[in-house]
Amino acid sequence: MIRMDARFPVATVIAILLALPVRAGTAPDEHAGRRAAMLGLLDSSSALVLRSGETQMRNPEANFRFRQESHLLYLTGEDKPGVSLLLAPRGVRVGDTVVQVVLFAKKGEAEGVPAPRPLPDGIITDQQQFAAVLASLLPQLKTLYASSMSPAFVNDWLNNKPLFLERESRKEVERKFPDLKVKSAGALVAKGRVRKSPWEIERIREAIDATGEGLKRAITICTPGIWEYELQAAIEYEMMRRGARAPAFQSIIGSGPNALILHYEYNRRRMVAGDLVVMDVGAELEGYAADVTRTIPVSGRFTPEQRKVYNAVLRARDSVVAKIKAGMPWPDMDRIAKGILVGEGFGRFWRHSISHHLGIDVHDVGVMDTLRAGMVVTVEPGLYIPVNDTTVTPAYRGIGVRIEDDVLVTESGCEVLSAQIPRNPDQIEKLMRRGKQ
Repeated sequence: MIRMDARFPVATVIAILLALPVRAGTAPDEHAGRRAAMLGLLDSSSALVLRSGETQMRNPEANFRFRQESHLLYLTGEDKPGVSLLLAPRGVRVGDTVVQVVLFAKKGEAEGVPAPRPLPDGIITDQQQFAAVLASLLPQLKTLYASSMSPAFVNDWLNNKPLFLERESRKEVERKFPDLKVKSAGALVAKGRVRKSPWEIERIREAIDATGEGLKRAITICTPGIWEYELQAAIEYEMMRRGARAPAFQSIIGSGPNALILHYEYNRRRMVAGDLVVMDVGAELEGYAADVTRTIPVSGRFTPEQRKVYNAVLRARDSVVAKIKAGMPWPDMDRIAKGILVGEGFGRFWRHSISHHLGIDVHDVGVMDTLRAGMVVTVEPGLYIPVNDTTVTPAYRGIGVRIEDDVLVTESGCEVLSAQIPRNPDQIEKLMRRGKQ
């Protein structure tokens, strides 16, 4: 059970945070507001600590691209390794100062990497002080909420067993401090992440716009003989040209039989006339993700059978979007989509749920119970007819279609943030013809 000061109920704190006046470019104020909300969820006998990981080696000469721990990114906006955040309502001494918010960062930043932004609500100090500051605080606590990029366990392959590092670390701390319980910070921070602020919605909108330009470019160049990775390159080029740091996830470009593989990432098949290609892609921009899927005919025109399946998926998508609003039970989205697809005769070819949260993570945190204003969710019905399914005529076999849009839930309905990306089959065919002129 989460301890909290009775003066700050969860609903009140989050409502205050969502009401903060924010504008594009005011990220430091945005993050300070989030930290204030988190402090309101803690009592004086608890604290929260988040740590980034270090860069991971790709080979002896290079590292993988660093991606910040999501909760730490949410509360600080800092996207660099060697950063830790400590929130302590009772205050903690750092030098001659007692503060509730401390950001620890490495000294001597690499060339081209900006120093941490000033904290309006706390202080920034050297990462080397982290262990000492935390050690001074732990004896005063009953609960420590913690999260990091470190794996919960690693595989000891020599002995063929997992080593539960996180569990053993927690047990060791609790042995040293018998009155202290170490709990995951995830559920606590997730309370603020579920509903997006106006500033967050603008970042998601920008990521979606960059994704849309990439998809439109891919639609115009798609033709028989092109390789899946060529569409991937065109999409990711347009994303990054419009400010994306990287794709939010591995781009899925599945053509022909690969359209039936839900998380296909190889992208090495050459497309042929008559194929459909499923493009499930998303940009990450200022730490926020897009997630949009479009399915197009490689030849430039849907066959009658492809169009029938496509239109069934589109009707399922449209029916769900028409019903979305605050207060709607989450399972109703699946129920509505399934009803449409069953009515069209394709219900048995539906293989996944229709929605997930979207935000800092492409599958963002949040309980899938009831839709609330400020949530951003996906709507992504799909049909996948196996190549060897003898219950359908040959012309339907091997057809895979998915249509996915990103939707902002409002009190009275919803806004489709990806509405500008073509999804109507006639629009898609027209755009493909235009690309060949």
